[in-house]
Amino acid sequence: MSRPRWRKIRRDLALAWGRTATMIVAIAAGVTGIGAVLSASTIASREIAGNYLSTVPASATLELDRVDAALAEQVRRRPGIADAQVRTTVTARMRIGPDEWRSLILFVVPDFDGMRIAKFTPQSGAWPPPAGTMLIERSARDMVPAGPVEVRLPGGQSRTLAVSGTVHDPGLAPAWQERAGYGYITPQTLAVPLDELKIRTEATSREGIEHTSRELAIWLRAQGRQVHEIQVPPPGRHPHESQMQSLMLMLLIFALLGLVLAAVLVATVIGGMLVQQVRQIGVMKAIGARTGQISALYAVQVLLLGLGAAALGLPLGTLAGRAYADVIAELLNLDLHSRAVPPWVYGTQLAAAVLVPLLVAAVPIRRAARITVREAISDYGVRVEAISARLTGLSRTLTMALRNAFRRRARLVLTLGLLSAGGALFLSGLNMAAAWQRTMDDGMAARHYDMEVRLAAADPALAERLRTTPGVTRVESWGHAPTSAGDVVSTYPDGGHGSFSLRGVPDDSRLLDLPVTSGRWLRPGDTDAVVLNSMAANPVPDAKPGDTLTLRLDGRATTWRVVGTVREIGSQAAAYVTRTAFEQRVGPPRDLRIATTDSAAVLRALRDVPVESATLATSELREAVDGHIFVLIGALIALAALMAIVGVLGLAAATGTSVVERTREFAVMQAIGATPRTVLGVVLGETVFIGLLSWPAAALLALPLSWAIGGLLGDLAFRTPLPLTFSPLALALWALAAAAGSALAGTAPARRAARLTIRQALAYV
Repeated sequence: MSRPRWRKIRRDLALAWGRTATMIVAIAAGVTGIGAVLSASTIASREIAGNYLSTVPASATLELDRVDAALAEQVRRRPGIADAQVRTTVTARMRIGPDEWRSLILFVVPDFDGMRIAKFTPQSGAWPPPAGTMLIERSARDMVPAGPVEVRLPGGQSRTLAVSGTVHDPGLAPAWQERAGYGYITPQTLAVPLDELKIRTEATSREGIEHTSRELAIWLRAQGRQVHEIQVPPPGRHPHESQMQSLMLMLLIFALLGLVLAAVLVATVIGGMLVQQVRQIGVMKAIGARTGQISALYAVQVLLLGLGAAALGLPLGTLAGRAYADVIAELLNLDLHSRAVPPWVYGTQLAAAVLVPLLVAAVPIRRAARITVREAISDYGVRVEAISARLTGLSRTLTMALRNAFRRRARLVLTLGLLSAGGALFLSGLNMAAAWQRTMDDGMAARHYDMEVRLAAADPALAERLRTTPGVTRVESWGHAPTSAGDVVSTYPDGGHGSFSLRGVPDDSRLLDLPVTSGRWLRPGDTDAVVLNSMAANPVPDAKPGDTLTLRLDGRATTWRVVGTVREIGSQAAAYVTRTAFEQRVGPPRDLRIATTDSAAVLRALRDVPVESATLATSELREAVDGHIFVLIGALIALAALMAIVGVLGLAAATGTSVVERTREFAVMQAIGATPRTVLGVVLGETVFIGLLSWPAAALLALPLSWAIGGLLGDLAFRTPLPLTFSPLALALWALAAAAGSALAGTAPARRAARLTIRQALAYV
């Protein structure tokens, strides 16, 4: 490019340094958002896979009546089996207060030094744990009380275990999310039968693993062993990996929208600058400049802006991405062995910073470059606005402000669209937080009980005693049994993620009121009817009312007729049947659901009762569910705020361009008596009007955006979309932000216009 052209580019950027800085900051904000999400996603995806695979997770776990090392050795020699080891898992309770208990999952490991499957690593303390002690997972520090821990086993026996150290087990979801403790012990500490056979198969696909596991189950039964369940979790995938990747995709979409907003801002400012330079373009064409040369001249300016924004946004995006990856690592209980960002992420950011603004700005550049000499020389500036001329009863200053807002309609549409889109993203982020809150409120309100206790054995007399306990308003006996839609389940080793259960509902139950989404709820006398909750779409994705469903209970196939589906929040997959049907297929119910105003009194009454496991109270259940998602909501709100700032920057840039265009007009106004205060009022009135106009526009745009994001987020968390929710707080905040931001955006251009003297204004070319 010739030296005169470089001089013009430098002069244009230098003269409009305020708008240049605004454009660079806006593009850099979009690049930072993309860089942060891509950096965090690549780091977290790499590390979650590395952490999980480092445990050498079991391809499958078979639950038997009994298993020993000799059987495992026989299994290891079978075709298709790469390795096999023995374990067992005990779900117990631990005392955390005088009469307060929390679930404790105890993993009994025969050989700590010889682990080859489902490994975990020592962090502190003795290895292996001495008899009478346990190691706890590091994420369970706040879940397990300090000092010796009283542990009550399912049969009612009590043990006191000291905590001898900590381990890191990245194959499990963090204990604080599940509101439970994880303990690791030797058989010398707890003499329980070993009943889990963990295998690694030569096959790596789910189909191959299931085939090998079924073949092994047939062989085991031929050896006289009972196979209660075959568990095959998604191969090589952490329990939360798919959710994390989907949420990262949603954040990336938000960041890309932010970059597009920044690019539209650049197009708006470049378009305003081109309007200002129409006569210069006409002169250049008159002395021989071609359309392509003029287009290249302004395209280079946009290119330089993109490179400047990339220089600012790349390091900021990397820093933000690494910080967010640290948060994700804490959320998922990971060790970040490397925070390196792949080169392609930097390349993507650079391409986005340069190409996206260039593509969006190509439209106004091409339009301006194709103008003829006659059109350029005869350009007289802004048009007369007819719409505002019809307005009556307004002050002269306000009338002029409205007239000026409508003069450049194309620019008004772009500026309003930019600010409205930023506001829509801002509203959508806060709407998601409100929709989540509403969903959780509705989900908890459907539970009219305060506690759920799973007994070691059915005890009808206990229910009667509890009904006379002070504060207890209702006690119901519910059935609960693990089930599956086939001979293989997707349950992870923690026993929660991927689980599916059959639940027997009393005919007169008043402690659960789930909204029916299709079909009907259970009726007294139903003996083969089943109602599926929303999470059951995972194990039985196509089931609908009228279908026949086969569920396996402890290896036995049972047939049911689907009569309805319900929306349930905060629960794993469940199939509801009447208690009569449950008793016929499984046996007496062992779960007690209790509504009480005095939980402490109930806990005292249960002090010496054999309890299989401590189930979360509804308050802790909510904490557990919220713990899975709060980082996403926070990130959405942060990105939304960033997009709102980009929108305000766009308004500031457009206002600056408008002030430059009307420089001589302000001189004429002052010549006929207008004061600087009047000029200030006209400019500020215009920007505030546009800002307030963006409020209803943003609210309308936020409707489809909130609906789409709510559908994705709800499906990830609950297999049902979040309700479309408009947060009154969000609307109020955006109204305030739009008014204050637009006033702030117009302050600098308004002051500049008000300070112009008549001589300076008339001398403007």
